Amino acid sequence: MTAISLGMPDVPTKLADRRVSRQIQVGPVAVGGDAPVSVQSMTTTRTSDIGATLQQIAELTASGCQIVRVACPTQDDADALPVIARKSQIPVIADIHFQPKYVFAAIDAGCAAVRVNPGNIKQFDDKVKEIAKAASDAGTPIRIGVNAGSLDRRLLQKYGKATPEALVESALWECSLFEEHGFRDIKISVKHNDPVVMVNAYRQLAAQCDYPLHLGVTEAGPAFQGTIKSAVALAREADLGVASGNGKGQIFVKGEVIKTVPESKIVETLIEEAMKIAEQMEKDGVTSGEPTISVAG
Repeated sequence: MTAISLGMPDVPTKLADRRVSRQIQVGPVAVGGDAPVSVQSMTTTRTSDIGATLQQIAELTASGCQIVRVACPTQDDADALPVIARKSQIPVIADIHFQPKYVFAAIDAGCAAVRVNPGNIKQFDDKVKEIAKAASDAGTPIRIGVNAGSLDRRLLQKYGKATPEALVESALWECSLFEEHGFRDIKISVKHNDPVVMVNAYRQLAAQCDYPLHLGVTEAGPAFQGTIKSAVALAREADLGVASGNGKGQIFVKGEVIKTVPESKIVETLIEEAMKIAEQMEKDGVTSGEPTISVAG
């Protein structure tokens, strides 16, 4: 019997040179520098419901999550933070909206880090000096999280819409305000609901600063759609990929979804598409390398 190669790639020992970034500590978890990429998720409970929130954190921890973010839009949520931060098995990041006072509450509560979205916190820039001092005194990192949906009005007027350049300018401007007060214990996210815009924004950001980056797609949607959108945005440079969930998988080539198949057909379809790509590579005269495959789900 003759063995037939299916054109499946070997696992590369090195995907790419890693971007050099500064390193911060989110509780016991190192982020950036030469630390391994960490996995973060967010609870969907009301943070003020301490029992439900801790239960969800426990479930996330069991599934491999290393850092968890909890929303803090109200005083009741802020009041719950000390207990949650103390009892959580993994570092807790408080996600602050609307009022700067909740930033200070999260720091006082012992949260491992605080996420701020300058676009939806009133008079945020006026409070940077106080926030920088409180965070520095407590050893609490700050994530500057810029979202397309809450971009500063001035930048929207300048660029016309939430372009990659607008997202990057917003993030770096906020970083500069903290830098003025000697605070650089920062990581950055620039999120957009369009994966292509999001990827371009992160590429620009990576080229312009050495802060560690938090990768993610905003408004990704329910489990299946969110998995697809995030997978396409994040390994989209692959020739061939699959994102699976809810009993089916979406196959994408060069970042474009080409078909949806039942779970039982995923492997078969991947092999078929990989062989097509390999044949095309041969026709195009590509004499080395094989199709790269990305799997998520």
